[in-house]
Amino acid sequence: MQSPRVYLAIDTCFAIKRWVRPRDWMRVVGALGFNYVEASTDNEIDALYSDESYMGDWADEVRAGYEETGVQIANFYTGYQTYRTIGLAHHDARMRRRIVEGWLKRMVDFAEQFDAGLGVYLHALSAEVLQDPAKYAAVTEMVIDQVREVAAYGKDRVQFSIEQMYSPHQTPWTIDGTIDFLRRVHQPTGDAAYVTIDLGHQIGQARFRRPSRETIAVAVDRAVAGSTPSDIWLGPERAYELLDAVAGTAVSPTEREVLVDEIASLTARYPYLFAEKRDSDPYAWIEAVGRYSPIMHLQQTDGVKAGHRGFTPETNRDGIIKPDKVLAAYAKSFAASAEEGMPPPVENLYLSFEVFASNTESNREVLHKLQQSHDYWRQYIPEDGMLLGDLAAVAS
Repeated sequence: MQSPRVYLAIDTCFAIKRWVRPRDWMRVVGALGFNYVEASTDNEIDALYSDESYMGDWADEVRAGYEETGVQIANFYTGYQTYRTIGLAHHDARMRRRIVEGWLKRMVDFAEQFDAGLGVYLHALSAEVLQDPAKYAAVTEMVIDQVREVAAYGKDRVQFSIEQMYSPHQTPWTIDGTIDFLRRVHQPTGDAAYVTIDLGHQIGQARFRRPSRETIAVAVDRAVAGSTPSDIWLGPERAYELLDAVAGTAVSPTEREVLVDEIASLTARYPYLFAEKRDSDPYAWIEAVGRYSPIMHLQQTDGVKAGHRGFTPETNRDGIIKPDKVLAAYAKSFAASAEEGMPPPVENLYLSFEVFASNTESNREVLHKLQQSHDYWRQYIPEDGMLLGDLAAVAS
């Protein structure tokens, strides 16, 4: 089994509007016990609004901070500034070019200065695209082409990672879809993009599973009784339009069966709108694509909500994310046979806390939950750079 080295890191999203200068957040994370940082571009280093001289000064401050604290940047990551756009899937080519040239390639160059990786989520598919399988295929290929372009631009310089999400309009959002995405980026040229697994991003998939015939029949009956249900996922909008047409009307048993058949047939033409049961399981994600996930975002979740909570005694009571299970799932992934057409397995794993700070939390409250989170995981990863095989053996 290939055994990568494992590191604990922390995303500086917790520091936004609090500890905004590198010298400040480097001192804070160093005091908490972290040696590695995932630098959120939301924390005053976003490439779309930072000029060259400012970014140069920021880099100089990071270097000085490293000399003082020993804290280093392992990866850069997009934040909400760019998350709110459809980015690489934009309908206007000028906007797509702006993202590729003005953000992605610029951040590849910037990350290289620190021997750091770059992780992003920078696209989403509009409702118009989702409702047309041909447009969906074309826009998906367009996104993959641009990801491939950035991967080629950063080849042998910066490891590039795409975050997985949890709903049909934010791809990749299923295990099979993620494997297909990575394979399609890699196969033509050998350039590689990887995936960031977020341990809270499996909460949505359960809402978007393919409906059974029985579920469709329930939806038809509720529509006939008076209103089209919005709480049953049928996929394409056309399915709901068919229900709207019979809302509040009388239909015969034969007409009911024909309508159920039509909707069932319709859902089969939109496979990309549906998830499988395993897509809701964070450990299934790790086992399936962990070897292609150099960055993992750590947040505690109860499996229903993903609030980017820390790992405190309170949140751990109902939390489903367990460090020993995470390490064991990673070990299974690296022990699996090689998959044709996929990029090489990664050599380093950065398990990065992505814990949000509420505007109503005091600085001391924020730091307290981060300290508890760090100390909890340090029981399982006592030193940065240890081999996964050694950690998994001890955890088991």
